[in-house]
Amino acid sequence: MRHRRRRSWTTLALVTVLLAGTGLSGCSGDEPTGEVTILASWTGAERAAFDAVLRGFEAETGIHVDYQGHRDVSQVLQAGIERGRPPDVAVLPRLNDVQRYVNEDQLRPLDEIVEGDAGAAAQVIRLARKTEPVGPQRAYAVAVATHLKSIFWYEPSALSAVGPRQPPATWAELVTRSRGVTAGGRVPWCLGMSSPPVSGWPGTDWIEDILLHQSGQAAYERWTRGELSWRTGPVRDAWVAWGDLLGVSSSPGTARASLFTTWADAGSGLLTAPPGCYLDHQASFVLRTYRDAMPDGGGPVDFFPTPPVGPSETSSLQEVSDDVAALFRDTGPARELMAYLASEPAQRIWRESSDELFFSRRAQSDDYADPVVARVARRLGTGTLCRDGSDLLPTAVATAFERAVLVYLQDPGRLDALLAELDSVRRSVPPAEYMDLGCEPAAPPTN
Repeated sequence: MRHRRRRSWTTLALVTVLLAGTGLSGCSGDEPTGEVTILASWTGAERAAFDAVLRGFEAETGIHVDYQGHRDVSQVLQAGIERGRPPDVAVLPRLNDVQRYVNEDQLRPLDEIVEGDAGAAAQVIRLARKTEPVGPQRAYAVAVATHLKSIFWYEPSALSAVGPRQPPATWAELVTRSRGVTAGGRVPWCLGMSSPPVSGWPGTDWIEDILLHQSGQAAYERWTRGELSWRTGPVRDAWVAWGDLLGVSSSPGTARASLFTTWADAGSGLLTAPPGCYLDHQASFVLRTYRDAMPDGGGPVDFFPTPPVGPSETSSLQEVSDDVAALFRDTGPARELMAYLASEPAQRIWRESSDELFFSRRAQSDDYADPVVARVARRLGTGTLCRDGSDLLPTAVATAFERAVLVYLQDPGRLDALLAELDSVRRSVPPAEYMDLGCEPAAPPTN
């Protein structure tokens, strides 16, 4: 692992503090020089890892951090805004929330905070206010953590026991393997849609990933901008491909059972004896679930990338999701914290305190000792990264999408009616609520 002393963020934070007219010391031996509040949803082991990052910030700056953890960040944040008391910084659960708050003039720009840190460039999210008065494009959020979604997990010895030794390399092979496991009286997919308070998103991940690898980048971007109908063409094709792979019509039992199974419980079936399932389509954060499911804290899991679904070569495209931090109150301590969260030293602490289960856009694969984890990091630095479609969609559309997934798995015959409803919601949402963020080439990390 690389261990570099923090230089760039400290210098930059000092500059921004001087510009703000507030004198803040960066020496850990000084008395506390301020306080900053941050709102996020992390609990348990994730909260503990993030706490280590905040302790590093406090030791370096003398600024006290008040962490406010809530599962429903959006509701708590909105209540704070309405009372005129938002947190200084918030880690938003959905990227589209950033656009909404920019439109409402609730966020403070970050240009001066991040421009001095070259390694942060890949993490910066630049948007323009899309309501009157329309504003210039500026930095309004930083992706402090990134999760790889275009991957399938498996346990090598279990999967090779029910088919070829090598994992599927094409979509046709994936379909064949899935049907072969089913024909043998086993359950191929670790399928769980329950995730209170927002169930259904594991299914939207599936459809987004298939859409991306079946119809390509241009179609995916048009869909996230609200320009593509749900009822015909690429979007409907993705639903059909998903249903065909899962066998929702011919073998509906697993699909319906998934409505009452959490994604974490479903994924644990990958490592039971005998296996409860053989393949799991889930983001890289599921690694913690796998480790928790093994008595020794680790598991012999591996992954393969989502293969092209159609004739086009789409293997370089990868769906990712980001945890993004944004600035709601423009104070010196808050600016220091934003600069720190984007910095390499902070993300190194996060990586180490999470047992290597933290990924960011600036981490390098040789930062990780575990070879499987290092491969995840390597993929985040290659190809083209396309952000999670549901995170980009306006809240009303994303909510309807999640509900439609649940209804479809219970009654696949309603697909066309569900897509018509989604189209109706799409048309009812003003264009200003959609985001213009497209896919981006992965930038080789610069520490």
